[in-house]
Amino acid sequence: MSKEQKSQSGPSRTRAKKKPDPESKEKKTNGTLLGASTVERLESEQDVYYDLLLRTKAEFDNYRKRMEKEKVDLRIQSQSAPIHELLPILDACEKGLESLSKTSTDSQLQPYYDGYELLLTQLKSVLARFEVEVIPGVGTRFDPNVHEAVLREFTTDHEEGEIVEEYRKGYTIRGRLLRASQVKVALHPPVKATTGE
Repeated sequence: MSKEQKSQSGPSRTRAKKKPDPESKEKKTNGTLLGASTVERLESEQDVYYDLLLRTKAEFDNYRKRMEKEKVDLRIQSQSAPIHELLPILDACEKGLESLSKTSTDSQLQPYYDGYELLLTQLKSVLARFEVEVIPGVGTRFDPNVHEAVLREFTTDHEEGEIVEEYRKGYTIRGRLLRASQVKVALHPPVKATTGE
């Protein structure tokens, strides 16, 4: 029998493809027909895994941010120790410069004055590179977070809580306290109660 005879003699052997019913919840995967319950279970698992993926990603982002913050904190902490040791030298230079400026009439002391001034300038430039800043002192309001009250002075010439004298400068490094300022704070004198007799 030839091909032409076969096609004319009987019904076609090729099957017409069924169109999938959009209402049906069954899906065909890799040649296997899946039931509605299996599809729902797989979709549920997919949601669970997607949620797990999002949570893992968020946890990793938080971990990365925490590690960056700890790295910065560790760097600041490691820089703070040697800089803290330089502060007494800076104080000594400032006091030496101040005492030499009081006796500025002696021309033999001028080289010492220039030396102190140069040393102080270099120290301040090194501290500036590490973002070390002086805490505001005289004339500002007392802040227990950055100031250490060494003395109190009863006066009405200043506002209560105003710093009237600074004994030792305070410093911060990148916004964190390196050393607190030692200051004298103004207080208003207590009001005496008058008794009428």
